[in-house]
Amino acid sequence: MNDSFYYGRRQVIKYDRTGQPSYTYLPLTADDFLNPQLGDEFVQGARHAADVRNAKLIFRYLYRYNPFMTVLSNVKLVWEIDKLAQPMPDLVVIPNMTEPERPRTVFDVQLEETRPRFVLEVVAPRLAEADLKAKVAIYQQAGVLEYFIIDAGLRAEQEEQENPVYTVIGYRLEEEQYAPIAPDARGWLYSKINKVWLGATLGRDTFIVVDGRTGQPIMPDAAYDDPPAAAHAEATSRAQSIAAQLDLLRP
Repeated sequence: MNDSFYYGRRQVIKYDRTGQPSYTYLPLTADDFLNPQLGDEFVQGARHAADVRNAKLIFRYLYRYNPFMTVLSNVKLVWEIDKLAQPMPDLVVIPNMTEPERPRTVFDVQLEETRPRFVLEVVAPRLAEADLKAKVAIYQQAGVLEYFIIDAGLRAEQEEQENPVYTVIGYRLEEEQYAPIAPDARGWLYSKINKVWLGATLGRDTFIVVDGRTGQPIMPDAAYDDPPAAAHAEATSRAQSIAAQLDLLRP
């Protein structure tokens, strides 16, 4: 992907008079990251992808026996608040969902009659400012009780660096305002929603999630993978978004 697609690209499909499609791409901006369209492709990097997958496995493993809490990833959030940006977080924890196994590309808080209580974002080097600043205001206004950020410390000019230095940042809603969550002596932050500690490992080369009740790291079994429903939902998400684009753009 060349520099004209520095942040990413959006596919546009046009049809000629015979109904034959042609495909072009438009460059995305940093603002598009706060309010993406389904199917947008952002440049986030291999480390970001690995960290998101690791976080998903950990949190889905944490809630594997809890039918009342659902972990979703890369689902567009639609708020009931007019003109508030609608991001697609790396991970959300949502209570009391109806049909939690139904594949979704969009989560509408009004239609679903519930809302995310916890959002986790993994900072991508080229889009760090959005996660660290702009999304704080968005999730605060949307009433998300906790917002956590995993940051490998890499920025655009360092995105291929092999020596990350991880930190975790967190906010908790108090009287409709986000207050920073103070770290403990280890630099870890406690999530009241999930009853876990999140922080960097001793060498700060990755992140860790520790069960607040047992004090043990949450480590999915080697054979554990995304639940079939979750895997199916994310596998079909892209196909659904492409179909939606086709319907939208067809003359």
